[in-house]
Amino acid sequence: METQFDTIIIGSGIGGLTTAVLLSKVFNKKVLVLEKHFVPGGQTHDFVRTHNGQKFSWDVGIHYIGDLKKGHFGRKIFDFITNNQLNWQKMPHVFEKFVYPDFTFEQPSNPKEFADKLIGMFPSEKDAVQQYFIDIKNAAKWYQSQVADKLMPRMLSRIKNVFSKDYSDLALQTTQTYLDKHFEDEKLKAILTSVWGDYGVPPKHSAFLMHSLVIKSYLYGGYYPIGGAGKIAKSMIPIIEENGGKVMTNISVEEIIIKDNKAVGVKTKKGKNEAIFSAETIISDAGAYNTYLKLIPQEIDIPFKEEIKNAMGSLSSITLHVGFKESPEKLGVKGENYWIFNEYDHNKSYEKSMNNLNIHSAFVSFPSLKDRDVQDHTAEIITFTNYDLFVKWQDSTWLKRDEDYKLLKEKLSQQLLDYTDKQLPGFKDIVAFTDLATPLTMEFFTNWKKGSFYGIPATPERFKYKWISPDTPIKNLYLTGTDAATLGVFGALMGGIFTTAKVVGTRGMMRMMKAIG
Repeated sequence: METQFDTIIIGSGIGGLTTAVLLSKVFNKKVLVLEKHFVPGGQTHDFVRTHNGQKFSWDVGIHYIGDLKKGHFGRKIFDFITNNQLNWQKMPHVFEKFVYPDFTFEQPSNPKEFADKLIGMFPSEKDAVQQYFIDIKNAAKWYQSQVADKLMPRMLSRIKNVFSKDYSDLALQTTQTYLDKHFEDEKLKAILTSVWGDYGVPPKHSAFLMHSLVIKSYLYGGYYPIGGAGKIAKSMIPIIEENGGKVMTNISVEEIIIKDNKAVGVKTKKGKNEAIFSAETIISDAGAYNTYLKLIPQEIDIPFKEEIKNAMGSLSSITLHVGFKESPEKLGVKGENYWIFNEYDHNKSYEKSMNNLNIHSAFVSFPSLKDRDVQDHTAEIITFTNYDLFVKWQDSTWLKRDEDYKLLKEKLSQQLLDYTDKQLPGFKDIVAFTDLATPLTMEFFTNWKKGSFYGIPATPERFKYKWISPDTPIKNLYLTGTDAATLGVFGALMGGIFTTAKVVGTRGMMRMMKAIG
């Protein structure tokens, strides 16, 4: 077996694969990608279950992506890293429905129409609504400026900042602080933060910057990959292999080998077989927590270990994967997402979810209606929960947990179906199959502490941590993915670009950006 490569990447999430493709395609590097799961792609993979002759498929992390109009920056990147093999289906014009006890707000794929609808409902807050759309763009500008500072030469960065307005106070306040400062109506505050689940932190704790990045990305609607989320990795892996690289699955990285403060290789295990792979550059897409606390030998001094430990949270999710006997279009669904809430206060709802297993809110997605190539219809019902509520079974194994766990899953499945059926009458009547995933499932497959699928929470503090960066204290060792940039699929993809830029230097970065177009 070949053991020497130019670059080794730990993890095959979108950040790792993006880095691998860029190094392979633009810089002719021979890259080895090592994946613990039996399917590559990280949170961009999908999975299939067959039942009574039907073939149901679900995504595990991509429910929709924003700002992918042809010619836009994000679309150019996706087209480049997939060799134009990936096509996207635009979601309906009304692509989100926010369902509250006494009203439903339909979000359109147009920022002016969105603002006009809000002003129509809350005319006394017209000025605040208009300022809000300006502020989310200014907060996003601040982050773009911070990224530029890290990538461009120091002298150019200093010159740029002389002429740039500092929006740090706006970006690094909590979302709740911003809302309370500008708005009066609690229903309006609720509507504006209905998609807090897209970044996993309620308004009281989230950075207004993270809220702004997400809202801005969806101003013109959402997109979904035709053929399913798994097609992303399938389109990228051949590019890596064309240059002599490999993507290996079912292989666990046990340790990053460090000599004289320089990363030189990795120790791996596949079944009972152990192997060592060597490379000039080691890149981890396993997240800051796993990289610094598990993969780097304990004797190596990492000054911010405690900070990383304290930054991690317990927020995870429960996901019910649903297969239908017939199309959910009969319920009036056209492919839009549903965010269903018991109350306007998302902070209270979050706290309740962290303290008990009752259903206080849910996100309902219909992947089969977003992908024209799918025949058998599906849905996903997701609710947030606390990993600690499942700690009783943390030492058991996937598919081998006890009867109490199975009974709990059945109970939670029924609760989620009942909760959704109240808002979409007839939903339960067309259900043919269900499969529930808990935080333990998430932890088993991702290796993320406590099944925390968003990793380091998007609080204001997150954007101040120096270790949220491609750079590490170890020479030739880099991070990629969300912990090199920010959250979400597009955040992880950008992490891949930032990391590649760090590895290849300023001239290499210019070459890469020119190649992308």
